[in-house]
Amino acid sequence: MKIYCLTDMHIDVPYDSFVNISLDNLNLHRANLVNGDLSGSSLVNSNLRGAILYNANLERCNLQKANLITIDLRMANLARANLKECIARFALFENANLEGGDLEDADVHGADFRGAILKGTVMKCYDLDKAELKNAVFDDKTVWPDRFNTILNGAIRV
Repeated sequence: MKIYCLTDMHIDVPYDSFVNISLDNLNLHRANLVNGDLSGSSLVNSNLRGAILYNANLERCNLQKANLITIDLRMANLARANLKECIARFALFENANLEGGDLEDADVHGADFRGAILKGTVMKCYDLDKAELKNAVFDDKTVWPDRFNTILNGAIRV
């Protein structure tokens, strides 16, 4: 299969699908994976800067230490995804499902979580106070940084 990037660099991967595969350490800068199913896959330390994964299925994906700067993950399913230590500056998580995900030590400066589902999500991120959380929903299992005021930042407890 081939991953098409808007940089005119395309990546050939030796798989018949993107489900449960390893895409670790790849340069997927501006990859176009709209509506893609990458569930259960590993993208550890991959460069997904500016990639378009609108409405993609990334359930249980391992994105630890990935470069997610300006990535488009609007409407994406990131349930139970590992996003520890990723760089998600100015990433778009608008209306994404991050339920049960882990963003511990992720850099989310300028990220947009408006309307995202954050139930049971570990949100102990860097610069969370500089991210947009308006109408993001969370529950008692969501883990926030100490002294972070969720309501003041626009999130809604359900």
